[in-house]
Amino acid sequence: MNRSLIQRVAVMAIIFSLIATGIYLLFFADPYRFRSEPVFEPAKTDLPKTALKERQPIQSTLCRDALPEELLSAYDTIDEYAHYSGSESFWLENITKDEFRAAYEAYTRDHPEVFWLSSDSAFSYYQMDTSLEVELSFSHSGDALEAAKQIFNESLSKAFTYAPDNADDLETEVFINDYLVSHCEYDPDAEMCHSAYGALVGGKAVCDGYAHAFQLLCNKAGIACSVIEGTSDFNEDKDTGHMWNCVQVGGDWYNADVTWNDINKTQFFCERYFYLNIDDKEIKTDHRFSPMYNGNNEGEYNLFVPECKTKKLRYLDICCPVIDDINKDDDMIGALINTARQKDRSCSFVIGDSLPYNDTCNSIINDGYINSWIDGANHYTDNNHQIGMQTKAYTYKNKNVLTVELSYE
Repeated sequence: MNRSLIQRVAVMAIIFSLIATGIYLLFFADPYRFRSEPVFEPAKTDLPKTALKERQPIQSTLCRDALPEELLSAYDTIDEYAHYSGSESFWLENITKDEFRAAYEAYTRDHPEVFWLSSDSAFSYYQMDTSLEVELSFSHSGDALEAAKQIFNESLSKAFTYAPDNADDLETEVFINDYLVSHCEYDPDAEMCHSAYGALVGGKAVCDGYAHAFQLLCNKAGIACSVIEGTSDFNEDKDTGHMWNCVQVGGDWYNADVTWNDINKTQFFCERYFYLNIDDKEIKTDHRFSPMYNGNNEGEYNLFVPECKTKKLRYLDICCPVIDDINKDDDMIGALINTARQKDRSCSFVIGDSLPYNDTCNSIINDGYINSWIDGANHYTDNNHQIGMQTKAYTYKNKNVLTVELSYE
């Protein structure tokens, strides 16, 4: 082979090498070059939307409706005397103290707005034969009560100042959950901490204060809601007395525990929805329901508990990407893009029920999937919103959630 031919072959080889390199760089080294920006949006619902000013408040009678007929008169008498300017005694016939307590429990659970009925002593009584003399315990009376009512109603209206307009019930419920998480903190030593007053006016409450406030705000927005009595495993302490809610959205009932959504304000955004719209099976992993009222109960009990059997509006599955196929990355990259543009601290993913949780999390963390998704997100964000590769992953197996704590370059 002559020298000229060898030179031409060498040049052609170089040209083909450069072309191959260019093709690789064009299509493989930057796989996002010709790919449309992935977009993640929360799952859509078919719930009807309602203008905020057109929402009709409802007065719950769920617990009243669950009472035996012979106790309805006592319930209605409580309602009458609860609205006096101060506590006064009254007599009831053919009723025992325990039966009256059931009527009292039903009333206070239906009426979280009657915050002045004390949860400490509740009522005093004197039993004489078949008659019962009762005096309700008020936390405020006279002018102090009227002043407290005014402050309370102002705080109740203020809670909806930034509520979404033309929203469906789920969007409104999420707003109420977020409002309480943002404006209230857990404090067992705070004044009125067991009432909606403590949560909405003082911004400090315990579980029953959170639950009554959530119920009241939902009812104010026309969303049916009840309070649930039970126990929970808080900080590995089994059977701690607890209260949460059941809420009806889209025709179905769900469990909601705003107290537990507010356990750790310094952690990750997804945690405020861990207990929003979950079914009975999920909440029973760390909550237990008190028994239903049967007329002979000792201790705590419930008067109304709906069956919560669907996961359709489980909010984590709506607001986070649900991974059903680890190799389909549009939603994951899209969620990271949204996170980066806000420079949020974390991004969470739900591992779908069809995938093994532990194996899937191991692959995401150890097999380079999360790095690939971050690399993809960085392709579509500017230099001021680039995610660094120094990430930390947190697993929540009981919620099927993997949360990635992000750093920024």
